[in-house]
Amino acid sequence: MKAPEPEHPTQPDLRFDQLPPVPDGSSLGAEWWIAWGHLKSKKSEAFLSIVTVLSIVGVMAGVALLNMVISVMTGFELDLRDKILGANAHVVVFRYGGVLNDPDDALAEIEAVRGVSAASPFVYSELMIKSDRASTGIIVKGVDPVRTGPVTHVMGDLVEGYTPDLSAAVTYEAGDAASREAFMGNMVKDFPAVGLTRSAIPTDMERALPGMIVGTELRDQLGVRVGDQVQLINPLGGGAGPMGMPTPSVRTVRIAGVFDSGMYEYDTKWTYLSNALAQDFLKLGDAVTGIEVRVDDIDDVDRITAEIDERLQYPYYARHWKNLNAKLFAALQLEKWVMGLLLNMIVVNAGLLIITTLFMLVITKGREIAILKAMGASNGAINRIFMMEGSVIGLAGTVAGTILGLAGCAFLDGYQYPLETDVYYLDTLPVVVEPATVVTIAVSAFVTCFLCTIYPAWRAARVDPVEALRYE
Repeated sequence: MKAPEPEHPTQPDLRFDQLPPVPDGSSLGAEWWIAWGHLKSKKSEAFLSIVTVLSIVGVMAGVALLNMVISVMTGFELDLRDKILGANAHVVVFRYGGVLNDPDDALAEIEAVRGVSAASPFVYSELMIKSDRASTGIIVKGVDPVRTGPVTHVMGDLVEGYTPDLSAAVTYEAGDAASREAFMGNMVKDFPAVGLTRSAIPTDMERALPGMIVGTELRDQLGVRVGDQVQLINPLGGGAGPMGMPTPSVRTVRIAGVFDSGMYEYDTKWTYLSNALAQDFLKLGDAVTGIEVRVDDIDDVDRITAEIDERLQYPYYARHWKNLNAKLFAALQLEKWVMGLLLNMIVVNAGLLIITTLFMLVITKGREIAILKAMGASNGAINRIFMMEGSVIGLAGTVAGTILGLAGCAFLDGYQYPLETDVYYLDTLPVVVEPATVVTIAVSAFVTCFLCTIYPAWRAARVDPVEALRYE
């Protein structure tokens, strides 16, 4: 007898047309997993891994060099600006057609402008100076010993001069503001003839000689020391001679102090006298060449200059440091941009390596691309996979290069790399890191690398699965 067949539970009919829809979701996770797998090192793809590493190193080197070079050039630019603004005022007021005969009224109007911290009249002329050993042309600037201190860095740059009691010559230490203040205050008086090795109180005849402040380079060029006599010569100051030819005027002064601005041009040419001596020697009476102004915010000089012009009106006019040094700073800015563009070529070359890497990936992963497309992967998904791979290379190189560049800047700043003062206007390599510049370099490098991924990724998306699998 045949055994009865076991009973099975009744199964409902499977209706594919009634299956619930699969919810749409992002495939970025799977795309990232595939992209990361392509970038992992495999023994069979060692050469591809080497090219990937070289791409990262290329981006890293370009970003690091850009950060270091631009930081050094920014340091040169800011140091030069500070030195120029230290020796000169932020704003200078002149008068059309000649000198200012009523500086006191103009000073009152200027000091009433919001943002002006100090103002001082000055006298400016080009003369000659002669010592027992040499002679040369110089720029003579008459200053107000009381007002000039807050306007320029004359006191801060002073490295050698007289003691406050006028009994001996000394070398000032950095930050010795009290001695410098007393020294500048004594400029309204006659400086004594005190040599470096003398400590006796000077005689009345020696006190009668006025003093002059010269730069360190000019001091060495003339072969003088503090207390030595020199002659100021105005080639046309003596009027007409017997034959109608102009004759020079000469005034004997003594070296009262020495300053070191850190800029060769200033230290070799600029000298300082009291306004009273300069006016008397140049026969100006109470007139001055102009008024120099210091402001609280150097970036606000446009507004302050316009307000000064509005207050003083014609024939007065004001010019600020951006106008007076426009060509110099424009040249420095252009030089920095050109250097940045040239060094950015390193990043571009690294981008070409990224293109090569991605093309090699497209060739070696052609079978995988075909399988993915046969399984339903869209062209956009394939595109994103290879763009992710190139972006990872660019991001890794950018981050590593930024860190390496900042570390290099810190090393250069701490090491204080010495420079030849005969060639450069400062004695150590300046380094100034600007966060905005660092971010700009990083973003531009990453964007360059990202743009280099577009064409290889597009080519990968156009792979025909049939052609790719024909010979597999």
